[in-house]
Amino acid sequence: MKQFQPGEGHGVVEDREALKGQQTMLPHPRGYLTFAWCGLVGNALVIPLTVAFTVLEPTWRTTNIAVAAGAVLPSAVVGLVASLALIRWRAWGQILAIVALAMDLAVGVPYGIVRMVLLEQDRPLTAVLSGLLWLATTAALIYWCRPSIHRYLT
Repeated sequence: MKQFQPGEGHGVVEDREALKGQQTMLPHPRGYLTFAWCGLVGNALVIPLTVAFTVLEPTWRTTNIAVAAGAVLPSAVVGLVASLALIRWRAWGQILAIVALAMDLAVGVPYGIVRMVLLEQDRPLTAVLSGLLWLATTAALIYWCRPSIHRYLT
């Protein structure tokens, strides 16, 4: 590594950049890019599917519009930004991913339970889909909360 010599015109930023380039990269955490890309694709699909479900589903139309506009779409947008940040190796993407997944659970669990209790049509399908979504969201939340992800990004 080149030593800093006073009077050579090197600034702190230049020395920091040179030091960054010489540091060894840690190995990628297992599944990092897979989860980041799945989050990007999944959140990108949630937006048109939510709009289609809200428009096409005649049962609970007002409720679906309120839940979609107030919670599902905002959490999908936060998830999109988080996934893009994680793909670009930004540390703040981990925090956004945790926030987006927590928002998904905070809305999805009560909505799924209320929908199963109040609507008899498609109750088994709702139970299976809700359970799978809760399981996948919880698994992703646990993954992004791992300290090894934070160490890797910082």
